[in-house]
Amino acid sequence: MAVKIVIDAGHGGYDAGATYNGRREKDDTLALALAVGEILEAQGYDVIYTRTDDVYDSPVQKARIGNESGADFFVSIHRNSSPSPNQYNGVQTLIYNNAGLKAVMAENVNKELEQVGYRNINVVERPDLAVLRRTKMPAILVEAGFINSDEDNNLFDTKFSETAEAIARGIDETIRDAGYAVSQTGNREGAVKTAIQNEKRGTATSASADENQKNKVYTGTQVVNEYYGISRTVPAFAEEEPQTSMGYQILVGIYRTFGTASYQANRFINAGYDAMVYEDDGLYQVRVGDYETIEDAIIAQRELRDRGYDTLIVHKA
Repeated sequence: MAVKIVIDAGHGGYDAGATYNGRREKDDTLALALAVGEILEAQGYDVIYTRTDDVYDSPVQKARIGNESGADFFVSIHRNSSPSPNQYNGVQTLIYNNAGLKAVMAENVNKELEQVGYRNINVVERPDLAVLRRTKMPAILVEAGFINSDEDNNLFDTKFSETAEAIARGIDETIRDAGYAVSQTGNREGAVKTAIQNEKRGTATSASADENQKNKVYTGTQVVNEYYGISRTVPAFAEEEPQTSMGYQILVGIYRTFGTASYQANRFINAGYDAMVYEDDGLYQVRVGDYETIEDAIIAQRELRDRGYDTLIVHKA
């Protein structure tokens, strides 16, 4: 049985991703994902694509595709962006945490892309991203240069084949060095597969009592009053969750119109987050993520706050 790799082309459909001078991230990612997949298939890998045309699936759905396929690895292809054109350039690969084969694969992919001519701006931990957090197998997200960098776009266009080959080479090198027996007939060592599928992501340390109070979970009217910093009566968004409720999300905005909420949610989606809009009593919440534990939610909240967002942890709707 061949080693199975899911190749995910970021964004798609109504979600164009980052754009620059008419260029759309969803187009670049699809072209590159298909090219990388074709190379890996020729090397004997069983490749599964989350999309092969211009359709949209949420990051959570993409992770589900990977998990249900029984794949051994998950590779998501994106392009980076910055607030101003030509502000930054370079390749970056994102991982859930800096451990295991995913970390090795990320380093190898960056190293190979650096040989093509891209600036290597390192591997970064992003535990909040659904395609990294929800996938059960080692997963990486490759930011193949900045879409609003003329230098990176020139490399992407003039060395497109070399870019695809570099990503495929970094993946293949990692898998072979890990002990997989990959051939044109697609054989592998089952024992190694089992070991890799059992790779642990690492466990977040428990928050202290003080930190839990600082990052307390809000529901209903508490959310509105705390977020707006007001004490006046505002309609609650939802009934109080029962004590047995499981799961947390990060509230990042409350809006009076759906259009504004949808626009803000798409900004978070384009930044790589799993964002959703919830409506209740004529107001609209934008929430990010879907976390099983309060510790995971706190980690995600810290990152969002470091990026300048006002946030609250809330029970999942």
